[in-house]
Amino acid sequence: MPDVKAARYRPMEEADVSAAMLIRKAAMDWLTRSEGREPPPWTPRHSNILRHLLSTDAGGSWVCEVAGTVVGFSQAHVRGDIWFLAQLFVLPELHAAGVGGELLRLAQQYGGARGARVYSVVASTSPAGQALYMRAGMFAIGIGYRMMGAFEPLTALAEPDKAATPLRGVAERQDEIAALDRQVFGAERRQDHAWYLSGGMSDAESTSFGLTRDGSLAGYGYADTDGFVAPIAAYDPDDQRALLRTAAEWLAERGVERGSIWVVSYNHTMMSALLAAGWRVGGWSFLLASEPFGQFDRYHPAGGILL
Repeated sequence: MPDVKAARYRPMEEADVSAAMLIRKAAMDWLTRSEGREPPPWTPRHSNILRHLLSTDAGGSWVCEVAGTVVGFSQAHVRGDIWFLAQLFVLPELHAAGVGGELLRLAQQYGGARGARVYSVVASTSPAGQALYMRAGMFAIGIGYRMMGAFEPLTALAEPDKAATPLRGVAERQDEIAALDRQVFGAERRQDHAWYLSGGMSDAESTSFGLTRDGSLAGYGYADTDGFVAPIAAYDPDDQRALLRTAAEWLAERGVERGSIWVVSYNHTMMSALLAAGWRVGGWSFLLASEPFGQFDRYHPAGGILL
């Protein structure tokens, strides 16, 4: 076991990405097996997100080194006054050695320097991890379900009302997207939307789509051919169904049969639509925060890393 007394903490660099991904996989595989399940296959999507946050929030990305080897890392981003811990992983043999606590402290210190008001994280089912976050002032405000299923039944969701018009592509609607994000998430996310629109989420084919009403943007969403649909946001929760239908139609056109969607528990519109279409719960995690924020009944996050 590495001697953590000799640990050194420093800002993350691009050269640390590969080591960070191996640590992430080792930690997640350990947790999954501890719950009696087989780990899912590795996906390059997570390294893309890691690099994105390293470019937008370099001050929130930290690593722990022991004898020149990276043994843990954390990443946090700040949007408006909302701080979110995107990732915190430590090699399994160093769990409970204090590495995670120091990485969290450094990430929260970044939030304080950026003027964060809300501190939040998506926590796994690990009791030790949840205790760490609660001691840092973040408590459960919702459950995130990883829903899994087929897209074809979602193409039968009700079409939008006659006053609404589906829109393929939202690149020219950034000011309207920013206004929508301020209302339903609590902050603008222009740098993240630029990344989504550039295809940065993964190497798969991706698209953006929206819904207009009386010419104004009523909602937006993204999807890619890895079967990933998110984020989705709308002023009216019911409009999420039309956006989900648009995503399912686009994926069906490209032969994508199945996928997964991470949904916060009290988004009853999204959960009801997926369950009615035969989707099932594939796992769950917990949304923790220092105080309630966002309107997650009409904002469907990009997942537990980017939110």
